[in-house]
Parts: sequence; structure tokens; C-alpha cells
Amino acid sequence: MRKLVMNPVLWVAAIAAVGVAGFFAAGSAKAAGTPAGTGTIIDYATSYTSPSNTSIPVHHLEPGEKVETYCFREGQVLDGNPYWFAIRTDGQTAYVHRSSISVPQNTLHC
Repeated sequence: MRKLVMNPVLWVAAIAAVGVAGFFAAGSAKAAGTPAGTGTIIDYATSYTSPSNTSIPVHHLEPGEKVETYCFREGQVLDGNPYWFAIRTDGQTAYVHRSSISVPQNTLHC
């Protein structure tokens, strides 16, 4: 029977590659499929297909409306704030500006 012997440098590279792949897979799963919690719309708002009010409108939201909140990212700056939150409501995912939503404290960057 032959033994497979691998160079120690290759072992380190293989372990590092698996670790990096796992890190990115976990981050994408958080952004794509697992909500951080429930957000509450605090002002009349429109959600959009991307983090900008020049993209396609998706929802018209009213104060008090509850939405699943996933993550936040930088986008168009409105009122000095670049943050937009990925939300899901009525089966559609979209972005709403930070000024229009109260979000769970554990909401992470996308």
C-alpha cells in the first residue's frame, strides 16, 4: 500500500483555501437567506431594486409596517447617510434607505 505524502506548504495552502471558502459561503448565506430580524418602517417609504432611489421601485411602505431585514450596504447618499437595508416583504426583496426603517441591532453588512 502506498502512502500519500503532501508537502507541508501545500497542506497549509489547502487548509487556508477551505477556511476562506467557508468564510465567504457563510457570509453569503447570511445576506441571501437568513433574516437578521424584523424591521419596522418609520416613515412613508419606497423600496428599490438596488440601494438608490433612481432604481426601479418595488414596494410602497407605510409607517408601522413590519418587514424582514437581512443586511445593510452602502448606496446612494440621502440626507448625509449612505446606508440601505435589504428587506423582504410580500415575497420580494428590495432596499430601503436607513432614514425610513428601524432595524434589529444585529443587522450585519451585506
